[in-house]
Amino acid sequence: MVKILHTGDIHLDGPFTLEDASASEARRAELRATFCAVTEYIRQNGVQLCLIAGDMFDSEYAAPATIETVVSEFARSPGCVFVITPGNHDSHVPSGVWANTEFPANVHVFCRAECERLELPELGCDVYGYAFTGPFLERNPVLGVRPADPSRINILCAHADTASPISKYCPITEGDIAESGFDYVALAHIHNSDGLHRAGNTVYAYCGCLEGRDYSESGYKGAVVGTISKLDGAATVSLAGKRFSRRRYADERLNVTGAADAAEAAAALGELISEKKFADDTLLRVTLEGSVTPAFRVSAADFASVTTGLYSFDLVDRTVPLFDADRLKNDNTLRGAYFRRLLPTLQNGTQEEREIASAALRYGMGALDGADVIDF
Repeated sequence: MVKILHTGDIHLDGPFTLEDASASEARRAELRATFCAVTEYIRQNGVQLCLIAGDMFDSEYAAPATIETVVSEFARSPGCVFVITPGNHDSHVPSGVWANTEFPANVHVFCRAECERLELPELGCDVYGYAFTGPFLERNPVLGVRPADPSRINILCAHADTASPISKYCPITEGDIAESGFDYVALAHIHNSDGLHRAGNTVYAYCGCLEGRDYSESGYKGAVVGTISKLDGAATVSLAGKRFSRRRYADERLNVTGAADAAEAAAALGELISEKKFADDTLLRVTLEGSVTPAFRVSAADFASVTTGLYSFDLVDRTVPLFDADRLKNDNTLRGAYFRRLLPTLQNGTQEEREIASAALRYGMGALDGADVIDF
């Protein structure tokens, strides 16, 4: 039996989607700390094999201090073998991190675009892998490769895309996995893990990223941990996801139809935050939807009373001003003409066009009513 931890898509020193530069740097520091939490877990729990399936770094941004931290953490974990398959963001190139860094003896980095075998007889295990040697790998280097010793635990560690057979990022299909003969296929490249799957006799999983970096990577993140054993040629894969992330992105939609003002919308948002248990570990974006009064105006500052406990808060207003459409359609004044001009876009435009038309309707009607509607 071998105790493993499967991670990848860490993107150390990569950019975060935050408007504030200091907040982005704080998140990068937290990501480095999360990586260190993973290696501490390895030491505390006797993990024997750590599979890092690509994009450990964003090589374009990797700082020397971060690389030194990684080397140090590997060295502090001599009881674990670290196996790394460079991905499209940290490809194995002459000028890259992998070719220019001296790693401890317990670290193995695949360096060729051809599938290779790493024998670990002390673990009763063989790990197969390859490297991106540039930003793209448009073929599957594992096709036709079969485990050389079926009596051992056989693992494929791969940065690959199972979502598209014509992907530029190493397309591997479920059929390829089913025919491979591996006991476990440890994947990275898709940042949102959806758990373990089985294709034929092979178990496979995307580990997901360690920390979300934008709202497309919502929810808590982590790694896959557990054991793999083999008896009489039959493998038992006992793996599960474990949270390591310090923060989570959350992207919510809130219907505020009928809200007269920002205070009523804030009350609805407060209920949502309480219901979802969002707290200081949450980067929350809320999209307001629904029909509201023409005078409805909101900004993120209007929600400060209910969002102060969050790590960060972003607001998107996609509400539509509610006017008396039937009356305005037949209104012979400038108000009616203005409404009729915008109505086709409000009804049939793209999302962006409807948002612009909605804002134009709100501000235009306000101007016609003599209201002060100029915002700076």
